[in-house]
Amino acid sequence: MNIPDDHTEDLEQAHARWDPIPEPRRREWCQVLLDFPPIWLGTFPMNATQQAVLEGRYTSISDWIDLAKRAEAAGFTPQTWLIFQLELARDEVNREFPRHPARRPTKPGSNGITTTVVDPEEFAEWPRMYEAGLRPSMATRHVLSGEKRL
Repeated sequence: MNIPDDHTEDLEQAHARWDPIPEPRRREWCQVLLDFPPIWLGTFPMNATQQAVLEGRYTSISDWIDLAKRAEAAGFTPQTWLIFQLELARDEVNREFPRHPARRPTKPGSNGITTTVVDPEEFAEWPRMYEAGLRPSMATRHVLSGEKRL
């Protein structure tokens, strides 16, 4: 994809915001965030991000970069964030726990589509529990119940 020269600097600056996350993991984050975007910016940005990932690149969407960096700082990897999000998507978990992110205000995006806000810092215990050997479902129940496990 050719980028006009006047936009190259902006794109380079946007991609520099990913630091210190290494390039291969940036693409992994984009793959996960395509399924669980922190904000819906519309079909075109989603398709452009998917195309970028298929071409070995990654997004420059600020909200996505911010979430990936915050999640990594909280101890998540793209893979553990995906597992955690899949656990949160289970209907019974949503119904059972008042702390579930789906029960909170959503973030408005393009075309009136809203996004459930999941703050990685709030669930920073989850990756530690998972890495210590707790099943994803049990780690999710612990963090949603507010129990401190480790």
